[in-house]
Amino acid sequence: MADLETRYPGIKERLLDDDGEVRRFVNVYVNEEDIRFLDNQATALKDGDELSIIPAIAGG
Repeated sequence: MADLETRYPGIKERLLDDDGEVRRFVNVYVNEEDIRFLDNQATALKDGDELSIIPAIAGG
Protein backbone atom coordinates (compact mmCIF):
# COMPACT_ATOMS: atom_id res chain seq x y z
CA MET A 1 0.00 0.00 0.00
CA ALA A 2 2.87 2.37 0.74
CA ASP A 3 4.22 1.86 -2.77
CA LEU A 4 0.80 2.58 -4.24
CA GLU A 5 0.58 5.81 -2.24
CA THR A 6 3.99 6.84 -3.60
CA ARG A 7 2.90 6.15 -7.16
CA TYR A 8 -0.67 7.43 -6.79
CA PRO A 9 -0.86 10.12 -4.08
CA GLY A 10 -4.19 10.12 -2.23
CA ILE A 11 -5.10 6.52 -2.98
CA LYS A 12 -4.30 5.34 0.55
CA GLU A 13 -7.15 7.30 2.13
CA ARG A 14 -9.55 5.77 -0.37
CA LEU A 15 -8.40 2.20 0.30
CA LEU A 16 -7.67 2.22 4.05
CA ASP A 17 -9.78 3.27 7.03
CA ASP A 18 -8.56 5.38 9.97
CA ASP A 19 -7.11 2.26 11.62
CA GLY A 20 -5.04 1.45 8.53
CA GLU A 21 -7.18 -1.54 7.57
CA VAL A 22 -8.54 -2.14 4.08
CA ARG A 23 -12.00 -0.56 3.92
CA ARG A 24 -14.95 -2.98 4.01
CA PHE A 25 -16.13 -1.96 0.55
CA VAL A 26 -12.71 -2.44 -1.07
CA ASN A 27 -11.61 -5.90 -2.17
CA VAL A 28 -7.92 -6.53 -2.80
CA TYR A 29 -6.76 -9.67 -4.58
CA VAL A 30 -3.35 -11.13 -5.34
CA ASN A 31 -3.56 -13.62 -8.18
CA GLU A 32 -7.34 -13.81 -7.64
CA GLU A 33 -6.93 -14.63 -3.91
CA ASP A 34 -8.51 -12.22 -1.41
CA ILE A 35 -5.73 -10.80 0.78
CA ARG A 36 -8.06 -11.10 3.80
CA PHE A 37 -7.56 -14.87 3.53
CA LEU A 38 -3.82 -14.56 2.94
CA ASP A 39 -1.63 -12.28 5.07
CA ASN A 40 -3.81 -9.20 4.54
CA GLN A 41 -1.61 -6.17 3.80
CA ALA A 42 1.51 -8.17 4.70
CA THR A 43 0.90 -10.46 1.71
CA ALA A 44 4.19 -10.57 -0.17
CA LEU A 45 4.20 -9.76 -3.88
CA LYS A 46 6.69 -11.14 -6.35
CA ASP A 47 7.40 -10.39 -9.99
CA GLY A 48 4.53 -11.54 -12.15
CA ASP A 49 1.87 -11.36 -9.43
CA GLU A 50 -1.38 -9.69 -10.40
CA LEU A 51 -2.82 -7.18 -7.92
CA SER A 52 -6.51 -6.33 -8.30
CA ILE A 53 -8.23 -3.60 -6.31
CA ILE A 54 -11.99 -3.73 -6.75
CA PRO A 55 -14.47 -1.41 -5.03
CA ALA A 56 -17.73 -3.07 -4.04
CA ILE A 57 -20.75 -1.59 -5.76
CA ALA A 58 -24.22 -1.57 -4.25
CA GLY A 59 -27.43 -0.02 -5.31
CA GLY A 60 -31.08 -0.17 -4.83
